[in-house]
Amino acid sequence: MLNQDKVILMTRMASYESGKGKQHLRIGRYFRSDYVALSIIKAIFSITISFIFGVAIYVYYHFEEYMENIYDMNFAEMGREFGKYYLILLVIYVAISYIVCMAQYINARVNIGRYKSSLKKLRRIDKAQKKTDEDYI
Repeated sequence: MLNQDKVILMTRMASYESGKGKQHLRIGRYFRSDYVALSIIKAIFSITISFIFGVAIYVYYHFEEYMENIYDMNFAEMGREFGKYYLILLVIYVAISYIVCMAQYINARVNIGRYKSSLKKLRRIDKAQKKTDEDYI
């Protein structure tokens, strides 16, 4: 005998598992500090690579100017200037990454809690159904 509530609950749970649940369950395997730290490390790595490419493009664009003034340039000052921009960009990007990762983690934990409560409800429905099936036998 099919229980309509059980079918609806299982359909909703299967939809969650195949959609956002896949990502939420992956996030939920981590402790909050581990998830945020891993995400920040990824952010630092990606911003460093992006900044290197950005500097390379900037230097390539101004290459003729640099070649004309190569003997008059203060490379230490230029390095400090690029370093300053890198640190500013890094701090902003890491702060945004931290906020986004915390929001993702909190959202995932809330949805996993709902999913677990649905599992408990499904288990209760299943136990009740088995009990009524045993009563008919």
